[in-house]
Amino acid sequence: MSAALKSSRRKRSDSNRSRVHPSALDARRTATFSPIGVKRLPSQDSVPTWVRSLLVVQQASVVATFALVGSVLAVYGWTVYSQQVWGKEYQHLETLRRNERQLTTNKEMLKDQIAKQGNRPGTVLTPQSPDKLIFLTPTSSQGSAATASPQAPPTGVEADSKGTAPLGY
Repeated sequence: MSAALKSSRRKRSDSNRSRVHPSALDARRTATFSPIGVKRLPSQDSVPTWVRSLLVVQQASVVATFALVGSVLAVYGWTVYSQQVWGKEYQHLETLRRNERQLTTNKEMLKDQIAKQGNRPGTVLTPQSPDKLIFLTPTSSQGSAATASPQAPPTGVEADSKGTAPLGY
């Protein structure tokens, strides 16, 4: 019988324990096992203002750091890009200068060749003068080029008053 009594007592004590809230049990345990000199930490509401200001400064510095890093990367990228573009344009400029030098050289060689041909015996080169210019009159749509007859070249004043001017040299 004593065994039956003990089992019924255990059932009662187990049912009593299940009725008690678990946080109350934790509070009882900590109260019995906690040392006397331990203090409770302050809640977040009682954080000093200087600590809050330091947190705000930290957050602002993080944002400023990311902004500065982003701007530095943007400036670096723009610098590299502009140097590449400048290099390409400089090469193009050097190519144009080289072509200009070649054209100048070729022009002077042609002048020299013409001057040598003019100095040969049997060639007749005369200097250009305004009275030896050839003036072409525009043909009408009805007439053909074969029917047009050459005209005497007009003088400077007559050309301006009549509206005809040399078409080419």
